[in-house]
Amino acid sequence: MGQVLRVVPLFGLLIGCADRPSAVTPRGDDVDTGESAIEARILDLGPLPVLPDDPTNAWADDPTAAWFGRYLFYDPRLSGAGTVSCASCHDPLQGWGDGLALSEAAGTTGRHAPTLWNTGHQRWFLWDGRCDSLWCQATGPIEAEYEMAGSRLEVAHAVADSEDLREGYEAIFGAMPDLSDTTRFPTRARPVPDNPEHADQLAWAAMSADDQQTATTIFVNVTKVIGAFERTIRTAESPVDRYVAAYAEGDTVGMDAALGTEAQAGLMLFVGEGRCHLCHSGPLMSNLEFHSVGLGTRPWLEADDLGRYDGITALREQSFNAAGAWSDAPDGEAARRIDRLAQTTEQLGIFKTPGLRGVATSAPYMHGGHFETLEQVVRHYNELDEVVTLGHLETFMVPRAWDETQVASLVAFLEALGSEPEDPAVLMAPDTPLPP
Repeated sequence: MGQVLRVVPLFGLLIGCADRPSAVTPRGDDVDTGESAIEARILDLGPLPVLPDDPTNAWADDPTAAWFGRYLFYDPRLSGAGTVSCASCHDPLQGWGDGLALSEAAGTTGRHAPTLWNTGHQRWFLWDGRCDSLWCQATGPIEAEYEMAGSRLEVAHAVADSEDLREGYEAIFGAMPDLSDTTRFPTRARPVPDNPEHADQLAWAAMSADDQQTATTIFVNVTKVIGAFERTIRTAESPVDRYVAAYAEGDTVGMDAALGTEAQAGLMLFVGEGRCHLCHSGPLMSNLEFHSVGLGTRPWLEADDLGRYDGITALREQSFNAAGAWSDAPDGEAARRIDRLAQTTEQLGIFKTPGLRGVATSAPYMHGGHFETLEQVVRHYNELDEVVTLGHLETFMVPRAWDETQVASLVAFLEALGSEPEDPAVLMAPDTPLPP
């Protein structure tokens, strides 16, 4: 493979991120850039692997559940006002985001809507990792006042009272409980533990424990089918995948057909002395961990967002985490991961490393929509001139003196990471709640 490596020259340097749990953090230029190391990193970029199992969701890989989940994902009836759906902030035509720095639904959120491309491969969800499954992630926006502004009782009644939703639900979970007595099952109620005088909390507290259990069961079932659908949001083969396949065969003609010279140069920056692979590794181009990448404040962001630090607290307190009563594997590996988390000041102001497949479609970028274009992102790493006010910049990150050719080559590579769905059906709601 040595002769293939020389097809594309190495250009300059690009900073990267080390996996935080590692005992040794790379510093300076101590990352191996020999031909064998470069070769291994290129081959590691593709193809996209099979989905990992999610034992916490018994319906994770049920095709009927995924179909119904897709129906619900695009349905605004799960929101309080009946005007906001999951797709409002995760629009497939905008890279499964919404094109805004901060998402706007029932209100304005505090962070940028993360893309859902290949989200089933993640182990932590949301920018701070406060959920550890897709179905857990789906519970939050439905009841958040600034997102869908709904409640689990409204969701339960919407499913029970809508012929199509009831049909889909009962085909998967069995007969819907009788919710017609609104003295037992109020039209709106949810737990609001930090505000005991909130109307939703008062209505929730007035319910019996059994009726609370019934309503929450329906709510969780709805989020589990949504999670089953979101697992199907996967990118198809990209130009980079075709390059990697040709590279593995030593097929220089196929390599050139897959990627142009500029994108090939960007690839070599990415896996070589640039060290991007230390954060954005493997087929997902993410180490699935959390890092500080030198971002300063923005007028539209809260200055005291603690990121992963608060995310660990929220995960541990989360009723719907993998170790909780609503998990289908409360003693499984995902549940045990929670106990192994170390919460220290090192987690202050750090956020999840996103996967890069389909990245060209999911602007703006970073957890707060800091940058509007990929070029701006690359230039940020080139300069690293922002002031970090919370936590600290990764100690191995230093500015790079890229020229315009190097910046353009990195952008060209990122744009070649693909954005077409593996299954085009995910791009729109089905006509029926169940497969025909």
